[in-house]
Amino acid sequence: MQRVLIIFFASILFAPDGFSQSSYITREGAVSFFSSAPLEDIEAENNRVQAILDNSTGEINVRMRISDFRFSRALMEKHFNEKFMESHIYPEAGFSGFIEDFNTFPEDEIPGEVTVRGALTIHGVTREVRITGRLEKIGPHYVCNAVFPVRVEDYDIRIPRIFTRNIAEVVEVTVNFRLAPVN
Repeated sequence: MQRVLIIFFASILFAPDGFSQSSYITREGAVSFFSSAPLEDIEAENNRVQAILDNSTGEINVRMRISDFRFSRALMEKHFNEKFMESHIYPEAGFSGFIEDFNTFPEDEIPGEVTVRGALTIHGVTREVRITGRLEKIGPHYVCNAVFPVRVEDYDIRIPRIFTRNIAEVVEVTVNFRLAPVN
């Protein structure tokens, strides 16, 4: 018995990040948004989103820099960062929450559609949200996808009157992550 305990504690001490085998991570997740308004459609994508999933609890945390969103036109990107998102004041957005009922899923039988509940922080404002999306285990990876609405006024994002016909009140957000096991 003593030998088993020594082997167990040695494996913890020498394993990278201790129990990290239950963590899955990406530093290249994608979050995009689409705004459809009477005068123009606006879309942007951020491919530098960081996310981590704890496979033992279903806890998921996401972090992104606002200035990493890329637009088709430089002026849109400038207005987004300076006038709307004020990325010099609120440089990051994030999510921290849990996949509901995650501990009831056998690893080889993830249901596909899942609900995530947690705190979404944008523009310095944190709100509780519930988002439905897809979670799949493909080989050693978890693949997460979701599409959900974000109401800009809920996060104190002010749209100057001159832009009210250019920007939608509700923006469609799309999330795509491929999370790899931490080695």
